[in-house]
Amino acid sequence: MSGENVEAVRRVYECVSAGRGWPRELFDAAEFQSDMRAVGVGVGVVGFDTTQTALREYFDTFGEFHVEIEELIHADEGRVVVTIRDGGRIKGSDAEVSNCYFHVWAFRAGQIVRLSVHSERRQALEAAGLSE
Repeated sequence: MSGENVEAVRRVYECVSAGRGWPRELFDAAEFQSDMRAVGVGVGVVGFDTTQTALREYFDTFGEFHVEIEELIHADEGRVVVTIRDGGRIKGSDAEVSNCYFHVWAFRAGQIVRLSVHSERRQALEAAGLSE
């Protein structure tokens, strides 16, 4: 299952970079929760649709948005930790923005059920039950 989880996470980022959003079939939308409190996003712990709306608003601030995986760690059968760099050109300007985040994806029964977003690698590893 772990290889499938890693590929599912890769596919999420590929779809986001292509402007298609999250592929709903990879998620248990009824059970899914995201937690972005560690990066200061004011949405707290929310479900699939609220997360999608918040992320769409974030993506829409960019004229050219991209996300790249810098590191991917198979934590265990149910968790994948990813270091990503995202950003692009802000709409209506020449300003380029680049952000680095650390994501922990959790799976149950082959579907994504949780995403936690962290500003520090150490926090993400701890959230996944790992240490540096």
